Amino acid sequence: MARSSTRMKRVFMLVPLFLFHLAFATIAEDGLIPNGDFELSPSNGFPNEAIVEGPTEVPNWKSNGTVELVESGQKQGGMILIVPQGRHAVRIGNDAEISQELPVEKGSSYSVTFCAARTCAQFESINVSVSSASQTIDLQTLYNVQGWNPYAVSFNADEDSFKLVFKNPGMEDDPTCGPIIDNIAIKKLFTPEKPKDNAVINGDFEEGPWMFRNTSMGVLLPTNLDEETSSLPGWIVESNRAVRFIDSDHYAVPQGKRAIELLSGKEGIISQMVETKPEKPYTLTFSLGHADDKCKEPLAVMAFAGDQTQNIHYTPNSNSTFQVSNLNFTAKADMTRIAFYSVYYNTRSDDMTSLCGPVVDDVRVWFARSSRLRGLGFVRLGLGILGVILVLV
Repeated sequence: MARSSTRMKRVFMLVPLFLFHLAFATIAEDGLIPNGDFELSPSNGFPNEAIVEGPTEVPNWKSNGTVELVESGQKQGGMILIVPQGRHAVRIGNDAEISQELPVEKGSSYSVTFCAARTCAQFESINVSVSSASQTIDLQTLYNVQGWNPYAVSFNADEDSFKLVFKNPGMEDDPTCGPIIDNIAIKKLFTPEKPKDNAVINGDFEEGPWMFRNTSMGVLLPTNLDEETSSLPGWIVESNRAVRFIDSDHYAVPQGKRAIELLSGKEGIISQMVETKPEKPYTLTFSLGHADDKCKEPLAVMAFAGDQTQNIHYTPNSNSTFQVSNLNFTAKADMTRIAFYSVYYNTRSDDMTSLCGPVVDDVRVWFARSSRLRGLGFVRLGLGILGVILVLV
C-alpha cells in the first residue's frame, strides 16, 4: 500500500511538469495569434482613452512606452482614428513597442500578417522584428481610400519560440501619435516542390501569407531581398513599393485561389531565379489579366527572362478575364532571372485613388526544344497512322 501511495504521488508530481512541457511545446496555429485583434478586455475594461505604461495592460501582450488602446469612431482633434477591423486596435507612440512570445517550430519559416494605419504624420512606419531579424514597413503610401492595409512579413524560426515585436521608430512632436496596429496573424510557410515540367517554384502563387476571409483588400507584400525569408515562397519583391497578394474570394484570379496584382509601375517588381541550362532555348509563359476591381485600363506588364524583355498588354475579352502570354529566351547561365512589373501606374475608376494593376498567375518556364520535339513526335505519329489508313483503303 505504501509503495502504491508513493507511485501515485510521483505520478501527480509528474503531471504538472508534463502539462507545462506540453503547453510550451504546442506550436502556434495558423491564424490570429492570442488577442491579435485586441478585442479582449483589459482587467479595468476599455476606457475611451486608455494609455498604458505597464507590461500587462493589454491582455496577452507586453508593452513598453506609450501604447494606447483605441476604439472605432474615437476622435483626436478633428480626426477620427482608423480601426481596421472590429471595435478596438492599438496605437503605438514614440519609440514604444508591444511584444508577444510565440511557440514555433525551429527551422521553419513563418509569415506574419497584420493591419496597419497611420495617424498624425505622413512618414510614419512600423518596425516588425523577431529575435535578431527585423523589417521596417513604410506607411507613407496610401494604397486605398480606406486609409489602412494588411501587410505581411516573414521570418525564420531559429529557436522553439520567438518574440514578435511591433515598434514605432518615429519621434513625433505629439508622443501619443503613431501607427495603429490590428488583426495580427501567423502562418507557417511551405516551399512547394518544383514541378517536373516547370522551373518556377510557386509559379501559381498558391502558397503565401495568411489572408483574413472578411478582408477584401488582399495582403500587401513589401520589399524582401531574400527568397528564403519571403512571405511568397520562391519569389522576391525587390522594389520600393509593395505588390498585392489576392484571393479568388474577392478578386478575379486566372487559376486556383491566389495570384499577384502588380502595383505602382516599376516600383512594384517580383522576381525569381530559376534553374536553366546554358545555351538552351526556353519559354516563359504566364497568365495576364485584371482583378475585376475596377482598375482603369490600359493594363500591361514588362516581362523579363534573362536578357530578353517584352512589354505585354492585356487585351480585354468578354469571355475571359485573362490571357496566356509568353516570352522565348535562350539561357546564358545555370540560373536565369525572371521578373514582372506593371508598365503603368493604375488606379481604380470608382475613387481615382486606390492603387491597382495587372494580375499575374500560373508562371512557367519550360525547355522549349523538348516540347517542340514532343509536338513533332505526335505529328509524325499522326502522319504514320494516316498513311496506314490510306494504304488499307
